[in-house]
Amino acid sequence: MIKNLKLASYLLFFAISFGWQANAQSGKSNGKYTNELVFKFIPLDDEFYTNQGDNKAVLDQLYAAIDKFRDQIKAGQIPLLVQGYSFSADTKEKNQQIAYRRAYRVKSVIITDKGLAENNFQTQNKVAAYRGEKDVVVVRLILNSNDLVSSKNKAGEKAYEKKVGEKAYEDSELQAQSENFSFEDDDVETASQGVTTMAIINNDIFRNKAGFQLSQFRFQTRGYYSFYSKRYINGVAFNDQNRGVFNYASIGALNDVTRNGDAVDNNDYGLFTFGALGGAENIDMRASNYARGGKITGTYTNRTYYSRAMFTYSTGLMPNGWAFTGSLGARYSDEGNIEGTFYRNFAYSLAIEKQWDKGRHSLAFNTFGSPVERGQQASSYLEATSLIGNNLYNPNWGYQNGKKRNARIVRAYDPTFILSHTWNINRDSRLITGVGYHYARYGSTSLNWYNSPDPRPDYYRYLPSYSGNADTYQNWSTNNTNFTQVNWDNLYFANRLQLREAQNAADSAALYNVEERRSDLYEATLNSTFKTKLVPNINFVGGIEVRTTQSKQFKTMDDLLGGTFVYDYDKFADNQVTDFDNVKQSDLNNPDRKVYKGDVYGYNFNLNINSANAWFINEHTSKKWDVFYGGKYTFSQYQRDGKMKNGHYADNSYGKGQMHTFNDYSLKGGLTYKFNGRNFISGKVSYSTEAPLPSNAYVSPRITDKTLALESGKVLTMDLSYIFSFPGVNGRLSAYRTNFYNQTARVSYFHDVYQTFVNHMVTGMDKTTQGIELGLSVKPTSALTIDFAGTISEQYYANNPMGTITYENNSLSDVSEKVYYKNYYLGGSPQFVGTIGVRYFIKYWFLGVNLNGMDRNYIDISPLRRMASTYASLNPNDATDLEAYNILTRQERLPGAITLDASVGKILYLSKGHSVNFNLSVNNILNKEDIRTGGYEQGRVDVSYPNKFNSKYFFMQGINCFLNASYRF
Repeated sequence: MIKNLKLASYLLFFAISFGWQANAQSGKSNGKYTNELVFKFIPLDDEFYTNQGDNKAVLDQLYAAIDKFRDQIKAGQIPLLVQGYSFSADTKEKNQQIAYRRAYRVKSVIITDKGLAENNFQTQNKVAAYRGEKDVVVVRLILNSNDLVSSKNKAGEKAYEKKVGEKAYEDSELQAQSENFSFEDDDVETASQGVTTMAIINNDIFRNKAGFQLSQFRFQTRGYYSFYSKRYINGVAFNDQNRGVFNYASIGALNDVTRNGDAVDNNDYGLFTFGALGGAENIDMRASNYARGGKITGTYTNRTYYSRAMFTYSTGLMPNGWAFTGSLGARYSDEGNIEGTFYRNFAYSLAIEKQWDKGRHSLAFNTFGSPVERGQQASSYLEATSLIGNNLYNPNWGYQNGKKRNARIVRAYDPTFILSHTWNINRDSRLITGVGYHYARYGSTSLNWYNSPDPRPDYYRYLPSYSGNADTYQNWSTNNTNFTQVNWDNLYFANRLQLREAQNAADSAALYNVEERRSDLYEATLNSTFKTKLVPNINFVGGIEVRTTQSKQFKTMDDLLGGTFVYDYDKFADNQVTDFDNVKQSDLNNPDRKVYKGDVYGYNFNLNINSANAWFINEHTSKKWDVFYGGKYTFSQYQRDGKMKNGHYADNSYGKGQMHTFNDYSLKGGLTYKFNGRNFISGKVSYSTEAPLPSNAYVSPRITDKTLALESGKVLTMDLSYIFSFPGVNGRLSAYRTNFYNQTARVSYFHDVYQTFVNHMVTGMDKTTQGIELGLSVKPTSALTIDFAGTISEQYYANNPMGTITYENNSLSDVSEKVYYKNYYLGGSPQFVGTIGVRYFIKYWFLGVNLNGMDRNYIDISPLRRMASTYASLNPNDATDLEAYNILTRQERLPGAITLDASVGKILYLSKGHSVNFNLSVNNILNKEDIRTGGYEQGRVDVSYPNKFNSKYFFMQGINCFLNASYRF
């Protein structure tokens, strides 16, 4: 394993050298007039697409001029005049509003990129064409005082601002956002299987392409888990406090109203957040952010679902200061691309906003939800997929009365309510406060059984490699669904036979059933952030956050499969113990309880979680240097509240358990050196402590309050980036390293020897991720763009942590032993991955082709396979034993892969400002169906038969498409 990244320094040196050379070259103006720069817009669209047509080259020319006259501009001696033009809409009012928005979109980008202030600009808006161009923004450096905006025009602009009540986007933190022009849908479940993608596309080439184009490989940026990325809506945090993740399904089919917002990169900060290791983004769903009009969208795809429909309408910000936006969506498939799956989803969103006092105050209300019911896929063995000849084999389904039925069904619904207030105190100060509440209902069904054979079709004992039976091989190789899929008829038959043969029907408990494992959430959050300019060159941003959560964990009886009831017993209880009658009880407060359809049984507990944090950032700017530093303090606590007295843990399963309290802090800082307006070097470093997530803290939270010693983990990260932008070339090259200390993880699996589930807690674990990232965009012509995004990294365990095995039936004492993880790779994401794409834009036709590749992808490893005691019976001098040891301890590296994607799109403009847009994307054109995107070792081990418990894998879908058409009016 390489533990250094010399290549990073070589590439960084090369890029800087290239940047200085390119900077020495003078770019020619693309405009016809020497004292004006013209940015072009799509008719009726106020979004500023900086890479469209000649806009990038024009922006580079403007930035060069700003750098030349920076001191005079900041001193107020040379103002910038920004003029918005619109003459394509059907009414004067619409043109006026579009022109107004365009001017401030351009201005906000300049403020953000060049560090200017609102008072460095003059603004005009025109309902007219400019030299024959109906949709442009013109920017001038006012070298002659006669060109300044007259007081009459200033008064007119102020009157217009009062009339429409729109904000001037004067805050330098706000950035113009654009729709994703890669012609793909940004919904997580259409982009890839089981992998979530970014909801907001920003201008960083690497983030843009890696976040979407590489998601098909289950790529995670820098190897960070999803809970290291923070998601906000209208400035309110929405990562749940139990697992730490954001549920993208809660905004499914609401794409039209979740595109706007801000994003900050790894280790950075923003107006709405202190930042997070994996970056943060804020989805802005306030009603005034949407242009007036409607949109109807229809979609066909052969992925998780087949069809989608969406309708969105917005009033825009009306003269009385009110704005309303509503959206409806639905997704459906009777069977998805994976056999036995299905998808049923309906979504809604309503946004209401009122602005007053010339836009200084805004009160926004949002509510949305996206209830969904879907059939799931499961991973399986290579033996099973190879015999059937289908890498997407799904063992979850089977035929019942001639129809396919899935045993693993998810039912989820997250109704959400947000109330947020924005107060533009003055030109330099802003206070944003929001309150959010949501209830998350999440349930996943699963087969359950008691004192009867395992009903899962790919259970290892049913495979030919275990049985050695010719009939078994024949059934699998011919894909006999009575054998290779869940045999529902047999399960019903077994339950009815049990009922018929029982001497007393009242005692005939069902052998098989379907349970629903629920994980519901009630969560309320208050966020407030304040931004101001302390002195001309010092900005301050700070915020507070208070959250309270109740996570309800329980399971219910979903289907008795023809039976009448089951007893609320633990099927893994050790019947050799003397107090078996008590030990087997799931709830000693209700012994021998009969469970009927809809009843709660097995386990039932709440996790009560509370937290509060406060943070600040100070930023100092100068001509050549920018510096920021800040800190964050977090208080958090959680407590388990058991609703059942479990027979295994009678003393610590019922009632409120120990309150676990943590005090954590984060420190971060950054330094940027500006060679000029187009070359920057930026370095950032942060150190933080973090409380273990409640979902990982308890040994077996379903049945006991028991924990090991809980301590906060620690994270140290640093990165160095070179950002460059020249006429025709821009991008970012970064090198980074992150050290994780004292991390905690839990692995659960069935232990064959002791015939019970065990929970394997790994504590004191250290990990390291390091690598280089390159995002590059080259524009040889105004219509052609070549993009590249790639990374090479190392992600590995850095020490040998302690592992503690707890037997769920409490039959044995805990076993603690060192786990030999050091120098093994982290699994779950490829460590060498990249994409190169070509985009062509002409006359509103969009064409794109991408070649994607990945390698160095490893499966997740099992702690039991890396404990010395597991191999105590082996003789290292025996060739057979040595081979078994090598098989069980060797980490599998998955084969590399290359895929090819293509897309095409077209915008048609109709009369009265209407338009039609369609796009088609086809992924994995080469139809490679053997690409393994991930996998994991099973927890169980049999050293006598090392191939008995083989790894399970995930595969990429073959060729797939996404066809989308929309109508704007």
